[in-house]
Amino acid sequence: MLVISPKWIYLNNTKLEKDKSILMDGPIILDILDNESIEKEYKEISRIMYPNHILMPTFTESYLDLNDCLNEKEIEKKIKSLLKNGITRLSVYKKNYEDIMNINTDLVDIAHIIELDGKNINQSDIKKMTDSFDFYKSDPSKQFCLSINNIIDFDKDIIIKLSSIINEIDINVHIKGDCLKNISDKKRINELIKFWSEINIIDSSCLHGVLNLSDYWLSSTKKMNITPIISYNELISIDSITSFSSLLKRNYKCVLITDKSKSYNLYELIKFIESIDIEEKNNFDKNNVLNCVTKNTSNLFQNFLSTDVIKKGNKASFNIFDYTSNQLLKNKNKSPQLRNLDKQSLTHVWSAGEQYKI
Repeated sequence: MLVISPKWIYLNNTKLEKDKSILMDGPIILDILDNESIEKEYKEISRIMYPNHILMPTFTESYLDLNDCLNEKEIEKKIKSLLKNGITRLSVYKKNYEDIMNINTDLVDIAHIIELDGKNINQSDIKKMTDSFDFYKSDPSKQFCLSINNIIDFDKDIIIKLSSIINEIDINVHIKGDCLKNISDKKRINELIKFWSEINIIDSSCLHGVLNLSDYWLSSTKKMNITPIISYNELISIDSITSFSSLLKRNYKCVLITDKSKSYNLYELIKFIESIDIEEKNNFDKNNVLNCVTKNTSNLFQNFLSTDVIKKGNKASFNIFDYTSNQLLKNKNKSPQLRNLDKQSLTHVWSAGEQYKI
């Protein structure tokens, strides 16, 4: 066993707790105790102190496009760069997905995304997909997601067959929403959603491109427990960031993704959102942005032990930030603010009870 003692812990993604410690047993958080209890009951156990630090969950990357990587070495380099940003769970997409099934996954949980396109789908694509499912079904380290592009262009019989497969194996679904943005007729929207709901292909799925969809699309999909997926590349203007912030305030459980972006922009986004939100709230993550890379992603990684929040029984995967780095806070006893954390203040990444050297 091992004890980790930071100054602050962000518990359950709700509040900062001061002077508490995590008791780990291998890859699991065995308990979270106040420091006084640790000193009385576990004083013989090895203990690592982080006196000026915040401990919070590691992050999740729910859609990473690897098609720009030419070989396995470039793929592993890209994944390691995300690990250095505090990411220990990710979903990856490559057109030839079979080429990346055996990439090095040390310290990282990986789900593999298979994409099917309604404009050029054929039976051999579905057979190839189901063959992969059958081949890896006995390997718990292999998890799959399905990405559906141009859903309105699928032949009716094929989309029904595809839905049957999805429901049989209980696989998570990403739906690319670009093909929906030009559909504004409410009757047509209702017809599409009714059909997709009847065959159970859209309920509890993930919908990309939501910032380009009408309010009617959004309100209709929210009733079906659909998760809005938003790429950092979409958040390039004040208007788009304001729209994203508005979704969070309306309690949409959004997920942020890197997709094809060349950099990881979570920290910059947090700073910007908090700079334009002048409403004062006495909590660490007042806009719930961290949930977009932690607890809102939980359904996408059902095969793996949870890392979504810091709590007893979850995987011992967490990020540790020095909140006094670069003189961010002169008063070390003052409660830290999320906007003051960045890649430079991220000093340690732990995954499944093991520390990764940044």
